[in-house]
Amino acid sequence: MFIVVDCAATTPTRETTDRYAIFEIRAAPRRHTRQADRRREGLQKNTSQVRIHQGIPPAKPPDTPQRFQLMSPFKGSGLPAVAAVSGQALEVPTCDGAIVTATARDTSMGRYGEAMSFFLCVLAHQGGWTLNIHTRFSKVSGAFNAGTLGVTLVRTVVGDSPQFIPRTIDALVDGIKVTGAPVTLTKSYP
Repeated sequence: MFIVVDCAATTPTRETTDRYAIFEIRAAPRRHTRQADRRREGLQKNTSQVRIHQGIPPAKPPDTPQRFQLMSPFKGSGLPAVAAVSGQALEVPTCDGAIVTATARDTSMGRYGEAMSFFLCVLAHQGGWTLNIHTRFSKVSGAFNAGTLGVTLVRTVVGDSPQFIPRTIDALVDGIKVTGAPVTLTKSYP
C-alpha cells in the first residue's frame, strides 16, 4: 500500500506554543488549604509529573492583583540570542511573592515528539487571590523517520495533546469552585 504524503509533511519541524489564563478567586483564607488540595488533584489527574511549593502569604498583600512574568534566566548572557536563532525560547514563567507555585509536565507523548508543561502560581492581594496558569506545548513533526512521520499522519485524524490543556485548566478551576470559592476568568491568551 502506498501513501502519498505532501512534501510539507516531511519537512522536519518543531513548534512551540505558549498560552496563559488568569483567574480571580474570591474566598476567605480558611479555604486556602482545601483549594490547594484541589489544585494538586487537578494537576495529578492530567499530568505525569507534579512539583508544588507552598509558601506563605505576604505580611501585607498588594491592593491590586499581580500576574506572572516571563523572564530569561540567562539575561545578560548571549544565550537568549543564540536560542532565538535556533527557534528556541529561553523564557520561563515566574511569580514573585507567590503563596503557591506548581509545575507539571505530561511526558506520556514524549516518545512521539510532544511535550506539555504547566506552570501555575497563586498570588494574594487585598480581597482574594489570582490563579495564574501558563502552559507550553511543543511538538516535532515531519522528517523521513518512520515514527515521527507516522505520528504526523495520525495527528491529522485524532489531533494532538493541546486538546488536553483546556481539560486540565477546567479541572483546576472546577476543583476550586467545589470549595465554594467564586472563580472568574480575567485574562487569557489565546
